[in-house]
Amino acid sequence: MSGKETGFITMTYKLRLYDRHQNWLVFTRQLYNQVVWHYYQILMEDLSLLKQSNFLLLRTLEECSIGTKKMQERGEEPLWKLKDMPKIPMYFRRAAINMAIGLARSYHSSYKLWQEKQKNGSPPSPAAAIDSSPVFYKGMYRAFQTDSIQLKVFNGEKWVWMTYPYTGREIPKEGKVLSPTLKLEKKTAYLHVPVKLPVEDIRTVKERMKQEERICAVAFPDTDSLAVCVIMGQAGEMVKHCFIHGGREREAQRKQVLERLEKSRKSRKSFGGTTFLVEGDLAEKDKGILVGNRQRENAVLYKKLEQINGYYAHKVSRAVLEYCKENQIKVIVVPNYENIVSFDGKYYLHTSPFRWQGRAMIRNLKYKGWREGILVTTIRPYHISDCCSECGKKIERYNEGHKASRNYYGGQLFFCPNGHQGNTALNTAKNIGRYFLRRFQEESEQEDFVLKN
Repeated sequence: MSGKETGFITMTYKLRLYDRHQNWLVFTRQLYNQVVWHYYQILMEDLSLLKQSNFLLLRTLEECSIGTKKMQERGEEPLWKLKDMPKIPMYFRRAAINMAIGLARSYHSSYKLWQEKQKNGSPPSPAAAIDSSPVFYKGMYRAFQTDSIQLKVFNGEKWVWMTYPYTGREIPKEGKVLSPTLKLEKKTAYLHVPVKLPVEDIRTVKERMKQEERICAVAFPDTDSLAVCVIMGQAGEMVKHCFIHGGREREAQRKQVLERLEKSRKSRKSFGGTTFLVEGDLAEKDKGILVGNRQRENAVLYKKLEQINGYYAHKVSRAVLEYCKENQIKVIVVPNYENIVSFDGKYYLHTSPFRWQGRAMIRNLKYKGWREGILVTTIRPYHISDCCSECGKKIERYNEGHKASRNYYGGQLFFCPNGHQGNTALNTAKNIGRYFLRRFQEESEQEDFVLKN
């Protein structure tokens, strides 16, 4: 494309593996951690080795653990030989060494930071055990098809090539597959595959604003409208807008889970720091079993809430991007919610950390937008929802049949002293866009002033 630089982004695709020999994956993971632990202990005994580059350090550790041809000719044993282990493939060993180097460098950095802070508090401790996921370098996997992959795994006795069917998102043909990581979650195995994908447009916000005529400002109200998009010209005028719904549907799904959690809460009582079930006079052993079952059930329910929230965060962010692509928008403006949002004591907001998804949607927008050549930028979220986007006066919120008030945060309609009125979420989105455009124009004027003088 003329005037646009290309770049790359690395995205991880999660694939679920299927096979009757899943225990072989467990053996492979256990062996991997044994090898990582072996090299980690070597580095902990001599941290001066970390002064070398990763490439030279890998060579050093290999020479001292498997030896060299000259050492074999002289009949010398390596100083740090891999003992009580089967033969380790080269690429498996190198993946383990790089993992050990990363863990050792992390510890060393933490220790140096502790020293620089005049040794306040307890010093960081080296790892007592290693529990990492094996990385499959090229040579440890092959025949990567659209529905299966061959992995070189350890079956408890020897190394074998095993074909694992998988399901998951299709990896784009234009992507370059990097080293997959094996993740084991209870009885399920996943392969996390990093894929390097091309990005057609990597211009900065400043470069885009000099060439693009419009932006899209997005607000994230926690109502049936989960996002409100406003397309604006550089003069601040609204060109068009869009409400992305789904809040009622999401809440219907969440309500079923929350009702089950509430039922579980009411069926127990706390006494002396110990949780007992209310139902019946049960033996202590039976009570303990039932409490344990309830705790596991609640963990599943909270996981279900996370999945519901995650689904809608992805769905809404994708809908925002599709809307921008349809309208050829290259800059999206959102509030900066990077800091932790506290909802303690703010019941009037009618939301909670388990429900509000603004930050998750923004996080998804950023990486998905970059892949599509769309850049997401932020503004400080001050007074974007309590001032009129037309005149800047403080607004009063209300719903039909309710009294208007500045503190009625659940109000979805508003009016201001100058007679402007409308939807509060749409007003917030307009403020986001106009605050950004005002800031950009001020910065551009300052740059012009500096250049002229």
